[in-house]
Amino acid sequence: MKTLFCIGELLIDWISTDIDSSLVDSVNFIKKAGGAPGNAAISCNRLGGKSAFAGKVGNDAFGLFLKETLDQENVDTTNLILANEYTTFAYVSIKKGGERDFIFMRGADALLRKEEINLPSENAVFHFGSATGFLGGDLSETYFKALDYALEKKFFISFDPNFREALWPNPEKFIEFSKDFISKSDLIKLSEEEALLISGKKDLQEAIATFKLKKNAIVCVTLGKNGTLLYFQEKLEIVPSISVEAIDTTGAGDAFIGAVLKQVCDKTPESYNEIKNYVSFANKVAAISTTKLGAIEALPTLEQILKY
Repeated sequence: MKTLFCIGELLIDWISTDIDSSLVDSVNFIKKAGGAPGNAAISCNRLGGKSAFAGKVGNDAFGLFLKETLDQENVDTTNLILANEYTTFAYVSIKKGGERDFIFMRGADALLRKEEINLPSENAVFHFGSATGFLGGDLSETYFKALDYALEKKFFISFDPNFREALWPNPEKFIEFSKDFISKSDLIKLSEEEALLISGKKDLQEAIATFKLKKNAIVCVTLGKNGTLLYFQEKLEIVPSISVEAIDTTGAGDAFIGAVLKQVCDKTPESYNEIKNYVSFANKVAAISTTKLGAIEALPTLEQILKY
């Protein structure tokens, strides 16, 4: 089994408990551990995988809470660095159907330098799923250097752009950077919104056709309750999901990619049917994750998946 190596932000999600309320109107909030790369690492581990996380948090109560959260999930935190800057926050409100409203207050995650971390030298799958990885600062430089390193080592590379409109009112740079990562990745996970935004197309099939892809690259466009549009080895189809009553979709995409990558760490897929089975399983993991409040707390274990 390979180790899933995730790099990017780890943060505090302040989630409004005022259901179907915007952030303008929300009053009550609860503290949750969050950040897409950390969520993906935990998703992998809860399904029986092995993961490591590289990032930076504040040397404060919130950063220590986040480190403890990963430690409790058996995520390797050797490359989780404590900074003097404050821990990054995200404020989240939940609307009907589980849709979210975001505001970010960026802190320590931006300060991660490559010299501070030790990248794995073998038996690794690299996942780039940071919502803040393209925003500048030391993390962006580290992000691109880590990509070059993974390419040099010929590691399996996964990319999830995690677009947040609040972070990118002018998304031109986001689109440029995403296209670069897409062209160099073995697995690309996109939402429907991201696929259309990055490609500039209005149709998903056209969007995928415009991407410059590596040979045998896997593209997964998640469609919520409708499943996932899978492209692999020139085949394209929607892999259905299961029906659930969604409460909170926060982290569902991270649950999905963590589930796919756990299976990739076990065995790199070689056929269309193999990756289709990976995606079908990941759809189920993601769907079940939406039935509880919070990102990490809602990530299901393998035992829960088998019982569902």
